[in-house]
This record gives sequence, structure tokens and C-alpha cells, in this order.
Amino acid sequence: MRVYWKWVIKSVPSLGLGLLMLASTVTPRQANSNVEAWLKYFGIENVPLWLASKSTDTWVFWIGLVGFCVWAIHLYMRPNLRSGKLSIMIREGEPWVEANPAVDQSQTVPTSGWLYTYRIALINSDDSTLRNVEVKLTSLEKEPENSHAIGSHLKLRHDRDGRTNFNVHPTKDPQFLDAIFADVFRFFLGPAGSSFLSVASLPEDMNRHIPVDKYDVKIMATSESGEMATAELAFIPRPDQIPDFRLLKMQSFPGVASSSS
Repeated sequence: MRVYWKWVIKSVPSLGLGLLMLASTVTPRQANSNVEAWLKYFGIENVPLWLASKSTDTWVFWIGLVGFCVWAIHLYMRPNLRSGKLSIMIREGEPWVEANPAVDQSQTVPTSGWLYTYRIALINSDDSTLRNVEVKLTSLEKEPENSHAIGSHLKLRHDRDGRTNFNVHPTKDPQFLDAIFADVFRFFLGPAGSSFLSVASLPEDMNRHIPVDKYDVKIMATSESGEMATAELAFIPRPDQIPDFRLLKMQSFPGVASSSS
């Protein structure tokens, strides 16, 4: 909830203006104008004549509509991507895709092969550390029945403790190799084309193999200060090649300090 409270509070003016527009179109009692009727409904009996005029309803409606549109544009359509400190990135090669020899123990006869780990990088473009960052899988389209990954935290690269929050220090390396990396998918490729796929979510003992198929994925990262980054990605199998993992869309939203400055 700590991530969304600032957006809820900032949306209150839009809600108020919307209610004002609604009040100008309906009336709780008989009166010359809807505005007059609402004022009397709330105990104001001596309503000025200019508020009792029927044309007042039209003026109030249009003032509410213009105010609603202006505030909504200011709040929701301003270029948040430029001011957000936290972002999500994917590039080709390691460590975004890392290959290691592995053994598939799920088969009757253990099979040797290669385990490919697909990752995202969390980038901090600011000069100060983003604290208590969490990264979760929020959507997995065509989710298999045996998967419980949606809403779960993603596993950090090389993390053995199952941490669900962490700090993201300023990213200074031009190649972003000092970023925080989170595992998303693990793809095993054995001999004769045998393979399996799993989501790298926590807790790890809940992970199950899922069909090797195309998946549309949504990931959200949030910080203690309200910084938020959302990403839409696609996992795409390819014949005679390892699957592709693409970043389709990324949005970055500023936190409390950024939005108030």
C-alpha cells in the first residue's frame, strides 16, 4: 500500500471535480437549479439568486469538466519516465542471460544439459541509494495451472537467502553491470531437444516446471520512497535456438521526493 497512497491522495481532486459534475446534473429535491437543491440539501437555505439560476448547472458542469481534465492530464500524462529514478532493463548476453551446466533431476534418469537463466536489471539513475526495493511478478499470461508465481517476489541473482527486499545503489557502470539483477525464467536444454521451463520466484520450493511456450510477463519494482518501475516483457521460444526474452514496454514513476520537487 505504501507505493500507491500518494497516487490515491493526488487523485482526490479528480474525484471531487467528478462529483461536482454529477451534482450539477441530478437533484435530491425540487428546486430551480440542481446546485440550489444540493445546497439546500446540506442545510444552506438562503441560496443567492445567481446560484438558483438554471444556467448555474451548466456553468458548474463545464467548470468541473475542465478542472477534471486539466488535473488528470497533469497527474497521469506528465512525462514520469523522465523523472523516475528506478527503471528495468534487458540487454543481450551475460548476465542478462547466463548459461551454466546443470543436471535435470526431475527425470527418472538424471539428464545433463545447460541451464539458461533469464534476468532483468534494476537501474538506479540517481545519486542516492533506493532502499527496501521489492520486485514482483504481477502477471503471467497463459499461466499454467501448476504455477503459483503471480504476485511472488523474484529471486535475486546468486541470492541464497531468499531476500524479498534490498537496496539499489546508484548505477554508475556504462554497461550497467553494477545493477541489481533479478532472475525471471530458468530454461533447461538437454540432449535430443529435451527441455523444461520454470519461473524464478520465491519461495523456490514452490516452483514447478511449466510448458515451454510464449509468455507475456509483467513485473513491478517498488522502493521505500515510492519509486516504481513497471515492465512488460515476452518470453518467446525459437526453433533451433534458445528462447528470446524481450522488453516490450517500461514505465518509471517518481517517488515522494521526486514528485514534490
